[in-house]
Parts: sequence; structure tokens; C-alpha cells
Amino acid sequence: MRPTPSKPNADLSPITLRIADACRITGIGRSKFYELIKSGEIGVIKVGAITLVPMTSIDALLQRGRQIAGDGARLPLAEVMHPFLANAILTASIASTPEAIRRDLSSADEGRRGKAEDLVVERMISALYGRNDQLDVVR
Repeated sequence: MRPTPSKPNADLSPITLRIADACRITGIGRSKFYELIKSGEIGVIKVGAITLVPMTSIDALLQRGRQIAGDGARLPLAEVMHPFLANAILTASIASTPEAIRRDLSSADEGRRGKAEDLVVERMISALYGRNDQLDVVR
């Protein structure tokens, strides 16, 4: 058996990716990815009709995400979940929420509204993970 010659530069990583590949490796949906490009969060290079995403741009985006997560900040639900899915989960959760909490959701008092929003989110999480018995109490 002959040894296969090693390819020079076989260990080089790509320096740019096409949009579809960038979406796949980051886990970001195509529409959201284009929003990030439009807002300047992700830089691109146009070569004729081809749009290339530099790996440095993706690394910078991920680094900013790590800093936000490290600060304890929560990303808005709309940024991490598809809007239709988020709306369906929220609608189902509100439908099963006690009337007092639903009233507080439309309150002008930010404190009451914030507490009601937190309760709805807790109910959604409990419904997703099967711990309904903990949150049936109105606070």
C-alpha cells in the first residue's frame, strides 16, 4: 500500500462562506441572517452576484453574543424564536392564564405589567417542560 501524499494547505479553514453555509454553521435562519446584514451586524463581500460572508464577521457576531450572555442580559424572544412559533406559544399561554394576570398584561403600571409578563413566561416554560403544577397559583 502506497502512502497518500498529504495535500498542502489541507488544514486551512475557509475565510469566507456563502450565505447558506453561514446560516447552517451559525444556526441563524436565512431571513434573520439578512436582517443582520442589513443592520450592519454582519459584514459581507459582494463578488458579482455572489455574496460572501467573511469568517471574521461571523466570529465578531459570536463574540458580541458571548459578551451579552456574559453580562446576564436576556435576548428578546423575537430574536431567538421564529415569530409565528413565538406568537402561537404566547397565545396558548395567555389563553390558559387567569383573568387577573391577563388584566395586568395591559396595565399602565410598568411594574404590574412586568410581573404579569414574567408569570406568562414562567407558565410557557412550565408548559413546555411539563411542570404545570408549580405555577397554577396566582401571585
